[in-house]
Amino acid sequence: MLVHFKIKLFLLLLICLLPAANAAPYMALSAAQIKIKTDTGSTKPSVTDFRLGYEVDIHKIELVYMTSINDDNLNELVTDVPAVTSLFYRYNASPDSAVKFEFILGYSQLEIESSYINEPSAIDTFEGVSYGIGLEEALQSIPQLKFKLDFIRLYRGDALDLSLLAVGLRYEF
Repeated sequence: MLVHFKIKLFLLLLICLLPAANAAPYMALSAAQIKIKTDTGSTKPSVTDFRLGYEVDIHKIELVYMTSINDDNLNELVTDVPAVTSLFYRYNASPDSAVKFEFILGYSQLEIESSYINEPSAIDTFEGVSYGIGLEEALQSIPQLKFKLDFIRLYRGDALDLSLLAVGLRYEF
């Protein structure tokens, strides 16, 4: 139900931004690593990060879906991130620079699957406000194709910190 709400909110924001002069839809694909940090240790499962977005001048709205590439383990406790859904707003703080610096604010929902030897696996869901920074630079030969790097704190709880480091490409249509 939360995913349906996010999609409706994304479409509403997209419709509101459509008439702008410098508007462009885009998609991005990245390889990412989610750091799951607890009081007792940390693991870093890998995910594929796929984004659909809409850019108007210095503002971007993104609908994000991530899925697992591989899991990681800590002392035989295997952790994996089967799915992440997010809705992000990005603000370009350096519109005149070749390298764009962006502030990211949004909402994320993560599923973390954990299993231990001879124990059934458990899936926990975490959701909350996400924030971070991003860097982006257009390739000289293909200006619609941009190299991007994001660091985003997806969730922070009492004894749990989930952060994302993503490296990939974005293409404007």
